[in-house]
Amino acid sequence: MHGEMRARVGLAGALLASYAIATAIHIGWILAHEPFSFDGWNIAVDTGAEPFSVGNFFEYWWQQYNESNPRLGQPLTYLSYKLAYVGEVAMALSFLAISLAVAVLALGRWPWRSARGLAIWAIALGSLWFSLPEIGRNLFCRAYGANYVFTAAVQLWFLVPLRLTRTHDVSVGRAVAFGALGLLAGMCNEHTGPTLIVLLGGYAWWLRRRGERARLVVAGAVGITLGFAAIFFAPGQAHRYDGLAQQVSLPMRIVKRGIEGNLDILRDYLVYAAPLLVMILVVLLAPRPPETEQERRATAMRMILLAVIAGTMITVTMFASPKLGSRFFIVPIALLLAGFLSLLDAVAARGRWLAPFLVLAVSASTYAAVRTVPLFAKVSAEAEVRLAELAASAPGSTYTADAWSQVGEDWWFIGDDFRDARKRDLVATYFGLTRVYFRGYERTAPLGMHGIRIVPRYWTRSSTCAAEYAGFDFGATRGFDFVGLHRGTAASLVLLRRELEPQELERFQLEIEFIGDRPALPRDTLLLSRWADDALEGYAGRITRAPGSRVRTVHLPEELAGKPFEIFVTQVGGEVRRLGTTDAALLEYTPWRKGVYWALACDATACFVFAAGRA
Repeated sequence: MHGEMRARVGLAGALLASYAIATAIHIGWILAHEPFSFDGWNIAVDTGAEPFSVGNFFEYWWQQYNESNPRLGQPLTYLSYKLAYVGEVAMALSFLAISLAVAVLALGRWPWRSARGLAIWAIALGSLWFSLPEIGRNLFCRAYGANYVFTAAVQLWFLVPLRLTRTHDVSVGRAVAFGALGLLAGMCNEHTGPTLIVLLGGYAWWLRRRGERARLVVAGAVGITLGFAAIFFAPGQAHRYDGLAQQVSLPMRIVKRGIEGNLDILRDYLVYAAPLLVMILVVLLAPRPPETEQERRATAMRMILLAVIAGTMITVTMFASPKLGSRFFIVPIALLLAGFLSLLDAVAARGRWLAPFLVLAVSASTYAAVRTVPLFAKVSAEAEVRLAELAASAPGSTYTADAWSQVGEDWWFIGDDFRDARKRDLVATYFGLTRVYFRGYERTAPLGMHGIRIVPRYWTRSSTCAAEYAGFDFGATRGFDFVGLHRGTAASLVLLRRELEPQELERFQLEIEFIGDRPALPRDTLLLSRWADDALEGYAGRITRAPGSRVRTVHLPEELAGKPFEIFVTQVGGEVRRLGTTDAALLEYTPWRKGVYWALACDATACFVFAAGRA
């Protein structure tokens, strides 16, 4: 019997080891292909692009503590950018460490003592991908990973000895060591420190009330308090976020956010916790475990309650934070995951209850790999091209950056940093350029593009010089809604003619100009619409795609029928391809790269943009 159990544990251990190794390889590969962006530029500027040395490392850490970011994760950020493989290894180990800490907190024992415990650890490992808020975005950015994922691992492992220790009356040496770990945990970030101090203080008081000695807990509370004070009162706090933290006091920031703003932060916590809360509800609907397991179920419910209380306290601490984001919720959601796994372990009297959650965990890991590997392979190549072009740009010149395949941030990727004007200015300064421009998709912008200007120019019969109409407005219409854009133009024209009286409007046109370098186009003039002789000329067609097909079909507006126009399609900022004329029976193209595509109808002097789509 014991031999059979050892065989089962051995098999489960081998499977888990394979799972963990595959996860580490996935994370390491993604970090190796992370584009150089965001805080990478800050590190390069702050260090003068000097290579790593021990002296430079400590000089940077001291500078950050006094002038920027005093958190424990910032020196790891430096190492991640300056030394090969540090970020790849550190983030993979941090992710695995969080999963193991969650499993230990859930079980109250090391998971490798049984096949069941190893299964719980495997569920923890895969569940991190969908339970920890925007984990890909935070893990696959070296700066965020070092400051929030690595530090979350430190803080969770700080709690592990409290869960495993049966008596808190430990030796002085162990208490001092635990206090030192608490010092590091307290230096991780300002949002979890107060909650840990309060909870450990309350735990020590509760132990004393029961007549137990709490040397370990007291030592941890002292360490956490000292660590929190070390970063909260650090000189660098006055400089963080361009001094934003010092512009108003903490109480005033809470007041300025108002009840609604602070409730929005609590709502964010509930949204991030929702998947786990649903899973907890599902497990609670399971048949009640045997009497022998009732106490474990009650203990698990207390853990869940404690995790919710801790999460709420951490969230309330954010009311005073000058910055918000999903990264601040990693620790509270990890604690809730531990509570859920504790409940699952108590309720799943038979192994078959674990099977669906194991399948879910492995599926989540598989999806994470399928979702991120192609994306990072593509944006890594695009980032290398951008870096090479920047390096080749002459000092004093301008540079126009075409957006990466994914511009905005989502669960898996932080997105293109050049969408931030301040980052572009930093890069321009670093390379000695006059200006860095950005051209990419923007959902709410006219024609769906960031990096263009739509210029309303008009001529009156008494003047041969063009003027720009400052009062022009599309109204609420944005994006690819050409009908709405033309409707807004017509309304603005009515106002323009009224404002010009008694002068008479002769002609008007909406010209599309590119900020930065102008790409090659079939004609010199690019228009959205033009007006003359009491007629507004502008076209609204469509670009469609059949389900499952990559081919796009360009549908011409009826107004173009019979007109001698050539039809082109352009990936905005890139290549232009001729599709045919207005007489063509079918106008189709297959997108050749990610980005925004415009359909152009060109006469002898100008091209009209009449449809747009995104690939």
